[in-house]
Amino acid sequence: MSFMIGVDEGRGLVFEGDSSYGAHLVWPVPVMTPAQFADSSAKEFASFQAGGTVNYYFREDMFDSVSRIRRGRFYKFMGRSGSWEVLPVAHITIPRMAVGRKDGLLSVPSLADYQACVISGELNNLGIAHAVVVLGKGKSSTIWSIIHVETSFTGEEMVTLKARQSLGALPELDSKKMPAQNGSIIQEALQKLEDDYHLASPESVVDRANEAATRILNAYLELKGYSSQDSLFKATKTAGELEQGDKKEVAKNAADIVRLLHGRTKYAVQQDKNVRPVREQDAELAVQCIGVMLCDLGWAEWR
Repeated sequence: MSFMIGVDEGRGLVFEGDSSYGAHLVWPVPVMTPAQFADSSAKEFASFQAGGTVNYYFREDMFDSVSRIRRGRFYKFMGRSGSWEVLPVAHITIPRMAVGRKDGLLSVPSLADYQACVISGELNNLGIAHAVVVLGKGKSSTIWSIIHVETSFTGEEMVTLKARQSLGALPELDSKKMPAQNGSIIQEALQKLEDDYHLASPESVVDRANEAATRILNAYLELKGYSSQDSLFKATKTAGELEQGDKKEVAKNAADIVRLLHGRTKYAVQQDKNVRPVREQDAELAVQCIGVMLCDLGWAEWR
């Protein structure tokens, strides 16, 4: 079955059906979000769907705000037809519709045609090995992972997506407890990390986390009378030499995890040490490590 939807972008209406059986208005209007498939190794995703024709729509059937899981269907743009012949809806009056046939079907002109999308085939055609889904447009985008696909009786694929866990990823800062001379520098690094966490690749997120960890640990070293270091490796080494009561082992080890993950973003390290490249879960771990550092140093609290 070649299942289609027709989108009236000007009035926000959606019709569904196929060429042989006919079509009908979908009411209530479903949640339709512009979508794009991208490789998780892309440097940034903010430019996706910045304008022009929407190549893909994600039609949401279910959203769980607690687990941050969405379930729905993808449709691919196939062009614009002359008109769709649809069944009338008794309780909805649409002036743009006009009776054009003796059998009572209504003619709806100038719809954008979208066909149900087979994910595996589409990703294969796009040459994407490790896919993420970008929902939204431009800066107003979110990143989602495909975790499950199943085919319904209509032939459409029901896809389950899980969001990158941006909510609660970083703790709430306490500006009064942060070091005055480095507070703004740390906050700037955290803002860049949070921005990348919404829109960038795992490699970029880990890179920002490495920068934030370096600034945080150096700020703590300065509080203890040590000079700042130019790398996270040197900073963690110096932190390990502090007096026992000042060592902050959890913060130091969290910073070291970020440092090791950051090394894995480099091709030379991957080849030399035979380690895997970083993925979404590694990026989440790096951000969580930054949160643990801030809380363990007493500069922030989880809410």
